[in-house]
Amino acid sequence: MNLKKLIISVIVMFSMGTLSTAFAAGKIENATPAQVKESIASALKNSEDALAAIKNGESKETVMDLIGAARQDSKRIEVGRLDVQRNKASAKLKNARIAVNKGDNAAAEAALVDAIKGYEEIKAGF
Repeated sequence: MNLKKLIISVIVMFSMGTLSTAFAAGKIENATPAQVKESIASALKNSEDALAAIKNGESKETVMDLIGAARQDSKRIEVGRLDVQRNKASAKLKNARIAVNKGDNAAAEAALVDAIKGYEEIKAGF
């Protein structure tokens, strides 16, 4: 009976060790405050550029690329107290992307305006 418990304990110990290293391998280090500030500014600029591209009648691909770049920049905003605001602004970008895919430029513009407001609040709060 004790041998069985020992074997199970060893198996659990090794499986936990391999899982924890696998999860830790994805991220190398936290972003510095300067990098976070740069990501906020870049996400805001890309959102504004996407809005301008829609208003100027740019191609769907151009608008989608700008929205995608803004969402990627948003992922690099790693400040715990700003997570809720970042998630809301990122959700607005996602809504804009969906609207662009459906061809609804009015809804995309409204979502981008909300996203821009969100990133401006993040910038002011940082």
